Parts: sequence; structure tokens; C-alpha cells
Amino acid sequence: MSESGGFEKPHARILDRARVPGAPVKPNKRLSITLAFILGIMLGCGIAILLDMLDNTVKSPDDVQDKLHVPLLGTLPKMKTNKTGEFDQFWQQPRGQFAEALRTIRTGVVLSGLDNPAKIIVVTSTVPGEGKSTVALNLGAALAQMENTLVIGADLRRPSLAKKCKLTPNHPGLTHFVSGSAKLDDCIEHLPELNLYVMPAGIIPPNPLEMISSKKFVQALKYLREKFDRIVIDSAPVQAVSDALILASNADSVIYVVKADATSATQAQKGIASVVASNEPLTGVVLNMFDPKKAHGYGNKYYQYSNYYQTEEAT
Repeated sequence: MSESGGFEKPHARILDRARVPGAPVKPNKRLSITLAFILGIMLGCGIAILLDMLDNTVKSPDDVQDKLHVPLLGTLPKMKTNKTGEFDQFWQQPRGQFAEALRTIRTGVVLSGLDNPAKIIVVTSTVPGEGKSTVALNLGAALAQMENTLVIGADLRRPSLAKKCKLTPNHPGLTHFVSGSAKLDDCIEHLPELNLYVMPAGIIPPNPLEMISSKKFVQALKYLREKFDRIVIDSAPVQAVSDALILASNADSVIYVVKADATSATQAQKGIASVVASNEPLTGVVLNMFDPKKAHGYGNKYYQYSNYYQTEEAT
């Protein structure tokens, strides 16, 4: 009886009755989304830092001194363009940000040669598309306010001076004079609204380097040196061809244009080194299309400077 009584006693007790869960235990969607969000931010920040470290472009005026080790003549702001890709030039908005920046560059050019003024100025860049032709034309317009100035379109590979000055494509220019099909005076056009003289490139020749190296062109430069106070020459890029080095050998000053946040510092260093190695008179660098919003520490200072002239103009 005692043995049978022991079998009736239960060997387990119910502590808590099982309940049907109202939601799945796994996967925890809220936890997964939170972790994915945090990891995504960390990964994005890491990629951004890595890309910034690998980015070797010239972004700010400080980079010109730190990476290129050459003087900075001035900085031209990035302007808003219309549907055709054009913006207000120096003569179209003489009190704007772009015009004031051009005057700063003009002052740097003038002060760099007080005792021995640079009469022939060659404007070049590292690669095409950095705005050297625009800088050359606008610098010539700025110098024309003070002196008798001529702008020569010597980029015979991709000429653009005639189009910027709204001249006909077949207007007599540098190639017409060197080839003997036109006289020198016929190749020079006076723009009364700018008080500026321009000589476009003319037709694209099959031998651009031979034309700018010819004795006829060198003799023409000597003649024009006596006729004009300043001569600004729009040259081809340094990395593409050696035209700029040939032109610089006959010049008194070389201005190197660098596009901000686009031109590689390594390529710009090579281009500047080739100019310096040829004993050419490098005056300085112009940082073109500079966007102060992307450069830390320059945004507020730059906009305070620009707003000063806007307020004065409005008044």
C-alpha cells in the first residue's frame, strides 16, 4: 500500500501556464533596423573620410600654397550660368563679385612688375576646361580700363576667343597673318564697348606649334610690344601640348589657371614644374571657379566681402 501510494504523487508541478505569444520572438525588426541605421552611418562616414583622403584636387586658396608651392594671384568665384552656360562677364557686371575678383588679379599682375612691367602675359592651365580663355579675356578687359591692351587667341587647337567676343568664325586672325593671307592690322579687331583690342586665332591649322614658333610671329610680338601697353595671350594647356612653353619663352609673365575642386594637385605640380624648368617667368596661380560653400573656413569671409560690394551697388 505504501508503494502504491508513492506512485500517485506527481513528479512535476506547474509553476506558470503557457501562453500563446502575441508577436514573433525572432527576428526583432526594430533592433535590426536600428543596428542597420547605425552601421550605415558609420560606413558612410568611413567612405566619405576615405574619399576625402584620396581626393588630391586643389580645393581652396590654402591648397595653392600648401600643395603647389606657388604664389596665389587671386580667386575667381563660381558663377551661376544661364541655359546656354554663360554668365555675366567683367564688363557686363562691373560691380559684381567676379569683376572685383578680376581687379584683385589685375592689381597682383601690376604690382608684380612695378620696376619692369610685364607687357606680354601668357595665360595657361593644366588641362582643357579650366576656364583659361575666360580668364584671359576678362583680365584683358580689366587691364584695358587702365592701359592700351591686346588679347591674342593663341590656342590654335581649340580656339574660343572669336566666339567669346562674338566675332565671325572666319574672322582674320593669328593663323591668317602667319600664313600670309592677311595683314597684321586686319587681324586685330577693336571692341569699343570694352575699349579692348583682340586678335582671334583664325582657322585651325594643321601645324599649330610651327606657327607660334615661326619668326614671323615672334617679329609680330616685338612690333605689338611697342604698340600696346599690355598683351594677354590665351595659350593651350601645358599637359596637352608644348605650345604654352613656346609662347612663354617670348613673354614677360605666365599666369597659371587652376580649376578649384577639379584639377589634380599632382598634374598641376607637373605643369608648373615644366614652366619653372624652362626658366619661364611664372607670376602666380589663379584659382578659378572657387565655391566657398565647399571650403571650410572661407564661406563666411567670402560672402561678407561680396555682400559689401552688392550693398554699395544697390545704394
